[in-house]
Parts: sequence; structure tokens; C-alpha cells
Amino acid sequence: MNLKKILIFGGIALVVLGGGIGGAVIFLHHGKNKTADVKQVVPPKPLLFAELDNMVVSIPADVGQPATSYVQFGIQFATTDPDAVAAFTSLLPIVKADVINLVMNETQKTLQDPATRTKLTANCLAISNQVLEKNTDFKPVNPFTAAYITNLVVQD
Repeated sequence: MNLKKILIFGGIALVVLGGGIGGAVIFLHHGKNKTADVKQVVPPKPLLFAELDNMVVSIPADVGQPATSYVQFGIQFATTDPDAVAAFTSLLPIVKADVINLVMNETQKTLQDPATRTKLTANCLAISNQVLEKNTDFKPVNPFTAAYITNLVVQD
């Protein structure tokens, strides 16, 4: 082959190859959905608290003994739903009565055990969600996601 033919075939191959690459780049660039590349950052909902303020309940020192000690107890429930806080506030006497009954079943000795406090927290959380569901048919179910003991003082 002479040099002229080689240059002509090389030029044609270069044009075809360049067009194929350019077409692929254009296809890939225009084929992407630009909105899919942008990640939507959703700010977290603010954490709200419903509070069951300090209650004083008489408890026995140990099982089978008369109530000679007092426990001061306070707990807060976390949610992201402001309607849950409003419903909780309106039903506070019911929640408080159920929590008092729960705490009255404890003793001074059992409240010293960290496992009992964890169980007490979980039971109070269940009570708050159950009261809302039972008395207001609140949706979504279980709007309170966590409970935090804010005060637990046992006195003789």
C-alpha cells in the first residue's frame, strides 16, 4: 500500500472512531437524569418531649413490708409529632394514674437494680403509647419512641 491510501484509511478510521466516542459521550451525558444526581437532604424533625412531672409514691422497703419509703419519680417521652404531645397533655391524668400503679409495685430494694429501672422505663413508654391509642385512637401507632427517667429519688 502506498502512503496516500494509508493516510486516507487512517483518516476515515479516525473520523469514525472519534464520532463513535463523541456520540457515546453525548449519549451518556444526555441520558442521565440530572435530578437523580442531586441528593435530597431532608432535615430531621425536631425532637419533642412530653413530661410526666415529679410524682411522689409510697413504696415498701422490701416485698411483704408496709410502705415506709417514698419515691419521687419523673419521666419524659420523646416524639417528633407535636399532635402526640398535645394528646398526651390532655390525657395526662390517665397516664399518671397508670404510672403511679406501676411504680407502687416496686420496692426500695428493687429500684436499686439498674435492670428494674430499664424495665420501668420501657413499661412507662408502653403505657404512654397505649393510653393515646386507647383513648384517642391516635395515628400513627406508638408516636413516642423513647422514654427518659428525669428524676428517681428514694427516701426513707
